[in-house]
Amino acid sequence: MHVSLALIIGILVAVAAILIYIAVAGMTFYGLAVPDEETLAAVLLAAAVIIILIFYAGFKAQTKRVKTGREALIGAKGVATTDLKPKGVVRVMSEFWEATALKNATVTAGQEVEVVGMDGMTLAVKAAEQKA
Repeated sequence: MHVSLALIIGILVAVAAILIYIAVAGMTFYGLAVPDEETLAAVLLAAAVIIILIFYAGFKAQTKRVKTGREALIGAKGVATTDLKPKGVVRVMSEFWEATALKNATVTAGQEVEVVGMDGMTLAVKAAEQKA
């Protein structure tokens, strides 16, 4: 897949470079007017850029590490659905979890929390810092 995308990008850029050279030299390519050659070259370069972006997104997705379980939850933000005094229920990643507030702190319902740890199936949470 990557080789074929790289080949297509190379062909598009090469043809666009040839068209730009011909347009600058004042020659015609298959009877096209110079403005038409410039427009075609710009379209080919734009297509090459779009394919490069798709290529980059695909490569980035393949090299990204998959996070599941404990490693996905630690650092995740959620909302307290009940008061945590220090135990209660929070909603994190669209799931309801039993949670314990750190240092016996009180977290009110509706307050944003951040997961800092996990003990079995109980999350350890703290109140999330508010961004200014």
